Amino acid sequence: MTAFEARTAIEALRAGVPNRTAVRLLGSTEDSIVSAFRDGIANAWEPGPGLLIAGGFGTGKSHLLGYFRELALTKNFVVSSVTVSKETPLATLRLMFAAAVRTAMVPNRTDDAITAALADLQRTDGAVQRLEAAVSAPESGHSPVFGAIAHVLGRQLDPDTLRGIEAFLAGGKLPRAALRQALNRAGAGRRFDLRATSEELFQQRLRFLPELFRAAGFAGWCVLIDEVELIGRYGRLQRARAYAELARWLGLDAGVRPPGLHVAAAITDDFADGVIRQRQDREKLAELLQEKGQPQQARLAVAAMRAIERATPLRPPSDGDLRRHEATLRRHYGAAYDWKAPALDPGERRSDRTMRHHIRGWITQWDMLRLEGRVATIDVEEQRSNYDQDRGA
Repeated sequence: MTAFEARTAIEALRAGVPNRTAVRLLGSTEDSIVSAFRDGIANAWEPGPGLLIAGGFGTGKSHLLGYFRELALTKNFVVSSVTVSKETPLATLRLMFAAAVRTAMVPNRTDDAITAALADLQRTDGAVQRLEAAVSAPESGHSPVFGAIAHVLGRQLDPDTLRGIEAFLAGGKLPRAALRQALNRAGAGRRFDLRATSEELFQQRLRFLPELFRAAGFAGWCVLIDEVELIGRYGRLQRARAYAELARWLGLDAGVRPPGLHVAAAITDDFADGVIRQRQDREKLAELLQEKGQPQQARLAVAAMRAIERATPLRPPSDGDLRRHEATLRRHYGAAYDWKAPALDPGERRSDRTMRHHIRGWITQWDMLRLEGRVATIDVEEQRSNYDQDRGA
């Protein structure tokens, strides 16, 4: 690692927002959770749920998701990282999907994921035909629209039509006229029904992209969802729908998770008590969705709430974890600033002192010693979850 890379990692950790270099520098000590994630991506094309982890503020949830990203990239997955926010509400598939596509990373390349996949698909012998066969089979569950897209991808397309297909796969409008013209030129104008609704197509795109990525030579699609706890600030109906969408992403209902898509998500460890039980969400929100005539949504919402209550907890750092991280950071801090950083006491393990507190505390102490020649006094303040409803939510 160069001095510049070491400094960018230290600065990211100082800010509490680990970048890719920092994630690779620290690794993960959550062996059992990492093992579960490895199993999940290894079996992404088989039925099975995603992974939901839980921890308090600063315990390393985002860091662990970042580690999952690096691990999945090494296994040749296309990887997306989505943070739940006002711009990406979990209750709205359209916006979540758009964010997942926008952030999608291709292993060892900086290309747009869909553009890269389509290019690899078209230059690999037999790849387009395999994709068409996979999405056209009656048991595949794909709309004929995607069979039509696969069919024309095997032909010479004008740039505008190809760009229209790319935009559609990323969440845009289906270029029906251009697609129909391309089918007519291929002699398949009457073969495919292009009358699917916009809602059907959004659900279907989530199913098609893993198939596209696999046909292009990738292992599948991994989506990582952070800060799920922000749904606690939604109003009742939006929160109910968010639970149902979380269940869809995680594949908590048989047949819901698209094959080839593996999802891991992170939530605060006090959400079940602070929101689900305190507000009686399981009973009230399931009833609300039933009243809206959405029994499947009600079932999915309950499944998500049960999964949150059983989410895999991050374990507190052990003395060995703290010593290892202090030694690793000390070595790279010295490389970053060309200064021999002294060993520090890893610090007392307390319930209100998270790994983030330890890391930022060590960096601050080295800063004070390097710049001021004196030892810093570190005060720790616990950050509590805020599930107050946003106005207008």
